[in-house]
Amino acid sequence: MALLILLWSYIRVVLKDPGSVPENWRAVSGEESLEVGTSLAAAEDGFERRWRGGGYCIHCQNGKPPRCHHCSICQRCVLKMDHHCVWVVNCVGACNYKFFLLFLVIFGF
Repeated sequence: MALLILLWSYIRVVLKDPGSVPENWRAVSGEESLEVGTSLAAAEDGFERRWRGGGYCIHCQNGKPPRCHHCSICQRCVLKMDHHCVWVVNCVGACNYKFFLLFLVIFGF
C-alpha cells in the first residue's frame, strides 16, 4: 500500500504544474485596493504602512506576484516556489507542494 501511495505522489509531483503566473498579470495598485476615506501613509498606531505589490520579472517580461520566483532551469516564474528538485525534474511550488511532501514522508519510512 505504501508503494502505491509513493508512486502516486511521485507521479503527481512530476506531472502537476507547480503554479505559473498568468500572462499579463498585474498587481492591483494601492489606490484601487483602498476603501474610500482610508489612508495608505499612516495608520492608527502611528506606523507607516507600505503597499507590497508584485514585482516585474526581467526574464519573463511579465509582472509577478509576491512570493513568486523565476526558475532558471525551467525558464518560467513559479508561484510560491520552494526549489527546483532534480529528483522530480520539476519545480516545487504552490500547486504540487503537498504531493512533494507526501512523497518525502512515504519515501523516508
